[in-house]
Amino acid sequence: MIGESEGIRKIKDMIDRVAPTDARVMITGSNGTGKELVARWIHEKSSRNNMPLIEVNCAAIPSELIESELFGHEKGAFTSAIKNTKRKI
Repeated sequence: MIGESEGIRKIKDMIDRVAPTDARVMITGSNGTGKELVARWIHEKSSRNNMPLIEVNCAAIPSELIESELFGHEKGAFTSAIKNTKRKI
């Protein structure tokens, strides 16, 4: 991440504070603002950096299915749940 502006310093500081924790992080922002870069940097600085980083494009998932896509579901949990689905995160 390049830059020394106040905004960039705040992002770098936040990454340094959150990366070593087990907290779940939701990164939001407009297209092209570097959300994926921030996610990768958090992952690289975390204790889980030896595991894969799983990218999920939440915009591509209908809002009514987002929970089951991220956390999985059991067969029969809702009308179209025809099989068990493992969680993505």
